[in-house]
Amino acid sequence: MNHRSRKSKIHLASSTVLTDKEIALLSRQIRYNSQAIDRFIRVIDLLVNKEKCPKDANTLLALRVRMSVAINENDTFRKVIWRHKKALDKTTNESLDAASFLISCIKIRNQALIAQAARK
Repeated sequence: MNHRSRKSKIHLASSTVLTDKEIALLSRQIRYNSQAIDRFIRVIDLLVNKEKCPKDANTLLALRVRMSVAINENDTFRKVIWRHKKALDKTTNESLDAASFLISCIKIRNQALIAQAARK
């Protein structure tokens, strides 16, 4: 890792306010990881439950490791977005946790989609 990329990672970690481009990139990565996690679950289910592949097979281990990495990345990305939202909105209730924030975002998005569908 060169000095420049290390410096930018340190800056990103210390900064709580993100640009719109960074938020879009994180959101896109969360969606991509979620789709990958779903694929891993389907493949593991196929191998274990339908094909009766041995549980200690190297393929299953590799899939589980990759799925674990994707899950951890999603958790990290969601926490970064949560810290960004909290930094922007100083009136945020301190008892509100990241899961509640995500649920409220989903509800807001759902309401926007309903309104958009009603206009058509």
